[in-house]
Amino acid sequence: MNKNYHSSTIQKAIDVLNLFSGHKKLSFTTIKENLGFNKSTLFRVLYTLEINNYLNRDEHGKYELGAIFFVLGNQFSREKNVKKFAKQYLKELSVKTGLTTQLGVLDGLNVIILDKVDPPNSIKMYSKVGAIVSPHSTGQGKTLLAYSSTVKLEEILEFHGLKKFTENTITSKDKLLKELNSIREKGYAVDNSEHEKHIKCVAVPILNDKNDIEAALSITGLVMDFEDRKTIENYSEILKETALKVKKKLGFE
Repeated sequence: MNKNYHSSTIQKAIDVLNLFSGHKKLSFTTIKENLGFNKSTLFRVLYTLEINNYLNRDEHGKYELGAIFFVLGNQFSREKNVKKFAKQYLKELSVKTGLTTQLGVLDGLNVIILDKVDPPNSIKMYSKVGAIVSPHSTGQGKTLLAYSSTVKLEEILEFHGLKKFTENTITSKDKLLKELNSIREKGYAVDNSEHEKHIKCVAVPILNDKNDIEAALSITGLVMDFEDRKTIENYSEILKETALKVKKKLGFE
């Protein structure tokens, strides 16, 4: 690791947080004694962690882990559960269609491939678990955008922009919004070779009991695998049935 990239200030904050791995609550004095920071430095570190909800002070002035860890923990647990319960259906879907199946989620402002299954004895799609994919030019991305709040959508588009990947990529915000509205009406999205030439994808949302999106489920293959509109619609119905199974497994009735 290049020491030039190391931030001593961030390291101090991490050192403070690491103390809580063995303690539920700690006083200012105890933290100082354990880490040896001077008072002014420690005060700044603790204050910054506190105002960002990484730490909280109780009525006695002792520090404890803040609400952000509950949020982050729930996010990790949610994604872990989605992946766990969807795995068997990804495999079944891949065998049934002969296509690559993928599970994607929104992580902050990024679309992440949470899991992937390639069909046996077939062409492998170039993608990998943990990869960040384009939100506006992929089936999973457009599905996650379509079911996101207006605020979240604007943040994602502001962050990523509308980069052109192929001649079919949607690079107009108005056209993309129209496309997202159509996805909500149909209940599925199509990547019409918008990210990679010769590749197509159909994706559907996995919704929770409040109809908020938890993840996107998709099948991907060559253009020839999606011969016509009827084929795409048939695949979308299979995907919707699979998404419903995952939804029930997650306890969302």
